[in-house]
Amino acid sequence: MKSFLSCCFFLSSILLIHGQSSASKDDIISISSGASFGMCRGYCRRSILISTNSNRVISMKEANYPQKEFPPVKNADSFSAEQWKELISLVDFSAFQALDERIGCPDCADGGAEWIQIQTQGQIKKVTFENGELIKGFEGLVVQLRNLRHQLTDNL
Repeated sequence: MKSFLSCCFFLSSILLIHGQSSASKDDIISISSGASFGMCRGYCRRSILISTNSNRVISMKEANYPQKEFPPVKNADSFSAEQWKELISLVDFSAFQALDERIGCPDCADGGAEWIQIQTQGQIKKVTFENGELIKGFEGLVVQLRNLRHQLTDNL
């Protein structure tokens, strides 16, 4: 009986460990980032999407609701393999997975919200935080994505 329980414990431990995906930087398919303001007229949402297999970064700005004077605008720019490697070097995916989905009080009192989403083959993790703030441990990633987003969406 004791060996049976030991065997069951061993098998359940193996299944538990195997069931938990420990994605690495090489497993990242895309990284996206955006900012939005709830009480806003005009282009209130701006975002970028960078995909590992396209060598492109898609930038977009849009209104919160349909407005003739502010139609959605989208553009694709090149994004080299070197730029991708530099970007994912800033990601500790396990630590990112451990973050809360919401940090602080994003868009409270119309202060705006920012978000970062990382997608792997089997997982998508999105973290939303206060506009202009940093995420502890991910300061470099936040700044890099924010700068790229501003650079690309300000010129749309």
